[in-house]
Amino acid sequence: MFTAEDGAMEIIENATGKYQKQFDEEFPLYEYIYVTGDDNYDFTVDGAKQLAAFINGRIDIDKPVPVPDDYYERDY
Repeated sequence: MFTAEDGAMEIIENATGKYQKQFDEEFPLYEYIYVTGDDNYDFTVDGAKQLAAFINGRIDIDKPVPVPDDYYERDY
């Protein structure tokens, strides 16, 4: 089970939605969970803002992130 600080998931959902619209594929969120968390939450507001900036940067350069071949078969 993942934990989220109030407001973090809204930021992440907005950013990943833009990513999906741009690239017509889902953003591999759990590959980047290390960016979003701290000792108390898996998804913090500050981490969500950092992830959103990263995603927006990828959109700006029109380059999706690499997705490991087994990403969608993994259990998280």
